[in-house]
Amino acid sequence: MIKSKGFGLVTVIVIMIITSVVSGITTGVIMLNNNDIKISNLSDDKELQEFIEVYEVLLSKYYDDIDKKAMLEAAEDGMMNFLGDKYTTYLQGSEYQEILDELSATYEGIGIEIENNIIKGFAEGSPAEKSGLLIGDIINKVNNINIEDMSSEQISLLIKNDASDYIDLEILRNGVTLPFKIKKTKLTNKVVSYKIIDNSNIGYLFIKNFSENLDDQVNDSLKELEAKGINSLIIDLRGNAGGYLQAAEKTASLFLEEGKVIYSLKNSNGEVIHKDKTKEKRNYPIVILIDNNTASAAEILASALKDSYNAILVGSKSFGKGKVQEVVKLENGDSVKTTSAKWYTPAGICIDGVGISPDYNVIYINDGNYLDTQLEKAINILYQLGV
Repeated sequence: MIKSKGFGLVTVIVIMIITSVVSGITTGVIMLNNNDIKISNLSDDKELQEFIEVYEVLLSKYYDDIDKKAMLEAAEDGMMNFLGDKYTTYLQGSEYQEILDELSATYEGIGIEIENNIIKGFAEGSPAEKSGLLIGDIINKVNNINIEDMSSEQISLLIKNDASDYIDLEILRNGVTLPFKIKKTKLTNKVVSYKIIDNSNIGYLFIKNFSENLDDQVNDSLKELEAKGINSLIIDLRGNAGGYLQAAEKTASLFLEEGKVIYSLKNSNGEVIHKDKTKEKRNYPIVILIDNNTASAAEILASALKDSYNAILVGSKSFGKGKVQEVVKLENGDSVKTTSAKWYTPAGICIDGVGISPDYNVIYINDGNYLDTQLEKAINILYQLGV
């Protein structure tokens, strides 16, 4: 096919869940840089030559004009549909870039957290935090563009994609319109939050996704929690739809003993078992919170700590994404994503389409007046263990 000439420029291994199930195409991936994939020479492929012959016959003999681009795109769709695999798809350039941006260690911005056009928080140490903006401020305009009817995602993209060094905001505060000019800068993509549960020695660690620097963020968080005397830990993976495979492997290695299995990959060439190769480990009790949107890399971490660390799982069954895809970037900037393997838990189970069942199935209830039921159960389990 014409578009295949770009194969081999950029290759990655990816585990992708259906984007409509979670929060969009920027989530639900396990991705590993891999520049060693070799694309075979197709010049002697008889089936491909037959396809080219049919293509040439149609171009030269068909009675009417042919939209070559549309016909080839239909052929590409036909190949993917023939496989019957919902994870084998064609990605537009912007879709793949959204994945990379979401999982990047850093980003260019001003550091505001918004819900629609209302400021809900600030990235620590960001220009926005230092600018005089306040939580609850309403953003009317960004660079003189009215954004009142835009979604949070649209506003974020407007700021991110602006090429200037400064962002002009028109803010409505207590009925008064105020101007702010804020310099864009490189900020860390914070995907971890942590605390100590009130009146306890139990640490709590929430992981949003598996970005490329997750293990560093988790390691720093653990050191601070441990310095304050925690004797157990709750890891919250609810709503976590995935990220980089390396991040899952490195994060698991912060806890496991050297030599313990993290996961394995199986394809037509056999099986590769991935084990912890580090000296670092933990030995305190861990409870992991999971739900129906815990997927991909999050499922790798949950299963690794359950099988190889004896962590306890609480919540509801996870999503169940156990197929591996390769993503190859084409010369036109788009990408092809195709399933190439399955991953297995340390116990040798492929959870694809099945998910991981929690040790304690707890329905999520949170009326805002107390700890949510799943978190409360995790705390009670740790108390029962005598921590």
